[in-house]
Amino acid sequence: MQFRKNCLLLSVFVFLGTTIAFSPPPCIEQKRQSPSCRTIVGPSPRPKKFAFREINRGPITQLKALSPAVNIALISSSITILSGYHIRLSHKEKNSDTKTWRQYQADTREEWARHVRETKGWLYAVQALRNAMTAQSFLASTVLSLLTLITGRMWDILRGSSQRWERRLLIVQLACISMTMLFSSYYFLQGVRLMTHAGFMFPVNENNTKVDNIMRKTSGFQWKGLRWMYISLAPISWVVGGSRAFFVVACLLFQFFRSIDKQPEGLNSSVLYFDDVM
Repeated sequence: MQFRKNCLLLSVFVFLGTTIAFSPPPCIEQKRQSPSCRTIVGPSPRPKKFAFREINRGPITQLKALSPAVNIALISSSITILSGYHIRLSHKEKNSDTKTWRQYQADTREEWARHVRETKGWLYAVQALRNAMTAQSFLASTVLSLLTLITGRMWDILRGSSQRWERRLLIVQLACISMTMLFSSYYFLQGVRLMTHAGFMFPVNENNTKVDNIMRKTSGFQWKGLRWMYISLAPISWVVGGSRAFFVVACLLFQFFRSIDKQPEGLNSSVLYFDDVM
């Protein structure tokens, strides 16, 4: 439910930001132009050869090849594809008997916690939790490091930009990348926090099923962290290649998600094989 809310929030933010970014400057629409507007839209004293080179400078300005309506249509379609898929996935998990990969992972971790409590395999549990926490901590730090590099690069481009619409578009793109990567890092760290708590609960509460529910939640946090990390590729491609690249990457992510979210082969609802799921 929280993942669906985050998707909808991000979709609304990107749509509004894109609409504002691609809207024409007000000085072009007004019949009576102020002196500053005349200076901006007036004929440039430079030769056409140099003006052409200035227009095609940088990856962001390549969006001028498409009209604002086409750009908004491509970006809106990309957001609809990714958001609609995950909304349909959540609906399928609630109303269908067919289990997805996320549900199998959650069931497996819950069964694993129950197995640890019954066999009192505390040393084995601590080793398994340590490996999982190390992996998720590495992913969280990697996502934050990449976000720092991307932010620094885009900030340099933003400072060197002189056009208002380009600056607005860069701000929207940077905000989209930051939101997806911060969501990914947040869910990874939440999974680490719960696994740390579960490690202390195992030998203390042997007969308490609360630790089983905690391990089930860790699976959900890991899935959300990986999913937001994958989704961050879409706004990054938007910066690099424009709205057309955004649409292509969204379609590729849609196919990729369909391949990894389907029901695992060789597994059924009654039997869970730990080697295949983990």
